[in-house]
Amino acid sequence: MKLSLLPLLLCTILLPGCINNKKQQTDANQLVYQTAGINSGPLQIEPDLKGNIKQQYLSLQIKLSNTEAKDIEIQEITVNIPGATNSTPTTAFAPFLLKQGNDTALNLKFVPFNDAKLYRVTGMNGSFKPAYNIVISYNKTGGGSIYTLSLKSTAQNNDFLAYNKKHATSVIGYSFNTRNDFNEKQKRYLETLKQLPQPPFVFLSDQEIAVCGLNFRLKNYYLKDTLHDELFIVNHADFKVQIIPDALDITKGDKPLPGETKAVIIEKVSGTRQNLYMMEKGDRVLIHFKKYIKINDGDKQLLQLNLKDAFMLKGNKKLFIEGIRLRPNHFD
Repeated sequence: MKLSLLPLLLCTILLPGCINNKKQQTDANQLVYQTAGINSGPLQIEPDLKGNIKQQYLSLQIKLSNTEAKDIEIQEITVNIPGATNSTPTTAFAPFLLKQGNDTALNLKFVPFNDAKLYRVTGMNGSFKPAYNIVISYNKTGGGSIYTLSLKSTAQNNDFLAYNKKHATSVIGYSFNTRNDFNEKQKRYLETLKQLPQPPFVFLSDQEIAVCGLNFRLKNYYLKDTLHDELFIVNHADFKVQIIPDALDITKGDKPLPGETKAVIIEKVSGTRQNLYMMEKGDRVLIHFKKYIKINDGDKQLLQLNLKDAFMLKGNKKLFIEGIRLRPNHFD
């Protein structure tokens, strides 16, 4: 059943005390959230939400009871923070029928998107938030409307402050420096290459580069003197590109300094398997990059992603004319 084809009736329930399930913080590895269970329409809901601090996931134990004389279909259970994307369960979940007068108990795990910008830049979900919404969508059998219930689940203030003080970590993630003339320089260079279709297309955004049908997406973070980087590449173009792993680097200047060590791993996500380092049309590649590098003033230090010799075209021609500057983003 496609939810988007049905009328949506939104019933947001944020009642503080329909069914009291106040709990005490007992496990140092858990952050306990208080949620008021509710009776709404055919559903009685008794939720229990906890955050696993060590493994950074939310565990939801939820009991659903159908109190009406009609079957209902539970379509979806998600977790979110206000204004953010819904997180679906990482455990197996499929829509199911809850017959009249019956109840069921579910144990679900979620890895919530706690900070959208942090995830976009670094790939990290971020620390737990002080409150989440538990969202249950259902419809009555034979009816066309989808009903959505939203229950607010909140950690005790003192517990959350103690968790945040002990476990919250500052991290730096890097974005492409778009305040330069990279687009113009790269386009002029590509216009000289007979191997590429003309006129060439070049576009640089905070985390992505598009070059003549090749799309590069960067995620990275710097933590404890180590830079962790992932460069995801999709080749939509009709030409091949050779990856030279040893030439790929991230530096504070034009060249690496003594003592800086790096590791580069190429993962062929999909596409041709004959040559791991050759990208043909339709191939998807993920480059894992890890480097020990000492950055004393991370909030201000620009880095450089050295691409110039890392991607080669037919005839030993370089895809990029120069590297790209990276600017820091600080996340608490």
